[in-house]
Amino acid sequence: MSGRPTAQGAINGKTKASLVTGSQVAQRHLQEFEWCQQRGDIGRSFSHLSLALCILPHLKTQYYTTYLEVFEDWIAKVEENNGFQESMTIFEVALNHYPDSPDLHHLLAKTLSR
Repeated sequence: MSGRPTAQGAINGKTKASLVTGSQVAQRHLQEFEWCQQRGDIGRSFSHLSLALCILPHLKTQYYTTYLEVFEDWIAKVEENNGFQESMTIFEVALNHYPDSPDLHHLLAKTLSR
């Protein structure tokens, strides 16, 4: 024993009361998403929404239309500013969230045909 006092019920040095749940983190990402949307910061809003959906995948159905709208705006901006290869990375992220989305597959086919 090191002789140092430990908190009863501590996990990785944090007490149970100080641990943040995944749900709380996801809610913060959703708030950040809303703020970024209001400011017109497409890239950050896409990132925050993607992170929230990674943490709480059961929200995917609820946010599908919103995600698709943000994705379309973001992919156009990325392709215009950073090129085709970078846009393919963004498609990969989106298809990980919605692998069976006909809308995303249609957008991908449209992008590839240019």
